[in-house]
Amino acid sequence: MSTQIQIIPSTAPVGAEVRGVDASANVDDATFDAIKDALHKYKAIVLRKQKLTPDQQLAFCGRFGTLDPHVLPQYLVPGYTQLVRISNVLDDAGQPIGMIDAGRVWHSDGQFQAKPNMYSMLYALEVPHDAAGQPLGATQFVSTAYAYAQLPQATRQRIEGLKAVNSLAAVYATLKRNNVASLRAPLTEEQKREVVHPLVRTHPVTGEKCLYVSRAATMRILGLAQDESDALIGELADWCLREGSIFTHQWQVGDLLMWDNCASQHFAIGDYALPQRRLMNRTTVGGTVPF
Repeated sequence: MSTQIQIIPSTAPVGAEVRGVDASANVDDATFDAIKDALHKYKAIVLRKQKLTPDQQLAFCGRFGTLDPHVLPQYLVPGYTQLVRISNVLDDAGQPIGMIDAGRVWHSDGQFQAKPNMYSMLYALEVPHDAAGQPLGATQFVSTAYAYAQLPQATRQRIEGLKAVNSLAAVYATLKRNNVASLRAPLTEEQKREVVHPLVRTHPVTGEKCLYVSRAATMRILGLAQDESDALIGELADWCLREGSIFTHQWQVGDLLMWDNCASQHFAIGDYALPQRRLMNRTTVGGTVPF
């Protein structure tokens, strides 16, 4: 018998809470399929009040597909190659134990890879709060499938078949332009590699068309002059962030938040600082070559 779950959509075109699931237990196939269907429908979903060990997080998230190692291995949870820390906590030497600036620009995880991440899962162990007890460090989402579906027909025709160059170096440059202080190690030559992806990609499961462009990772659109390319990247990025399109997730300890990188973008709000502590463990599921 499948577990009875409840799905509470947000008021935006993206985001939902899934209730009635204990991800540490042996979730039956029917319930798991319902969770995965909700992820594809709502692009970002949260399971609250979870109590997960690293192994339990890996076991549950691994049911969505093959887990990817992270491109910045210095921030891995000790003893694990597929579990990376997102944190502002410092070790005894004053060095960050995780990525402090993760997600501080609108982006889709792994857009700079030949096979971008399909899904990401972030589990909250510590959440910062303000003096009044309100949670800080919210994460925002938009649906790039919704953004494409709402495009004027003329714009759809204009961007049909276009491809763009993306890179992790571009993400670093965007963070610097946005005055986001980074303690990350310099990129290796391999990490600086550029990849070409379609400006509009097809979701490999749902078949939806999704805008696949961001100010963070997209450097230029092939076949266009740089000024025209920059203008189109900005136009499409702004279109994704139109009023009413954004879902804001307010974190609680025990949240397991999952999102679909093909059909969404996200942004981490950096409105906290030590001694306000943030500690989360993230997994990512590998994807396919965008088409």
